Amino acid sequence: MWPFKKIKSHKKKTVKWLKRGKGIEIGAFKTPIEGIKPFYVDKFHEFAGERCLADVYSEPVHLPFYSSSLDYVAASHVIEHIANPVAAICEWYRVLRPGGIMYMVVPDRRYSWDRFRNLTTCAHMFDDYVKGTTDCDATHIDDFVDNVDWSEFDPSTPAEDVPLKKKERKKVYHHAVSAGEIINIHFHVYEPANVMDLFKKMTEHPQINLKLTILDCEEQFPASSPNGFLIVVQVNKTL
Repeated sequence: MWPFKKIKSHKKKTVKWLKRGKGIEIGAFKTPIEGIKPFYVDKFHEFAGERCLADVYSEPVHLPFYSSSLDYVAASHVIEHIANPVAAICEWYRVLRPGGIMYMVVPDRRYSWDRFRNLTTCAHMFDDYVKGTTDCDATHIDDFVDNVDWSEFDPSTPAEDVPLKKKERKKVYHHAVSAGEIINIHFHVYEPANVMDLFKKMTEHPQINLKLTILDCEEQFPASSPNGFLIVVQVNKTL
């Protein structure tokens, strides 16, 4: 049980944690977080044939903002689509002012189509950081395609057709990577415990050594779509 008060809506949480200042939301697509007026950032101009909501187009690991220039970075169901989450968090830390806030909603393996995949270890995520892994990488393709819950991931596909669909999907992803293109999958798998552990280890890592404080964590958040969890982290760096 997390020692935080249960508040299950973005509107109430953003009033508490993102009540003022200048910030960004990454990857809002068609469902921006309620209660904030950020600059919208996305690496895709369109997704699934629809235009993405964005003021700025940029990779989330290379943001076009000055260091210590923003009050918050918000992202809902984004970190799982980033092959190098440690690099992303370091970049968000860079652009945030002292006291700035990372406001993240992360899909919880237990309540999503990732439920049958192994939880990603911090060691794996740090290894991706050391290797400089990008979203144009084949490492995670087979695990994603083979182990997601296809009854939820692609419910229109009859069970008997799933093996062929998996083969076809793998071929598409591997071909894209071979052509130097990025792919859009859930690279890593999360629950509150490994995300909390990742932030803790990033404060202890001798080369990274971020100064962070976890302010809030709320499971099955928001109530309107309870397949994720909220984590709110404060940046405690000095200029």
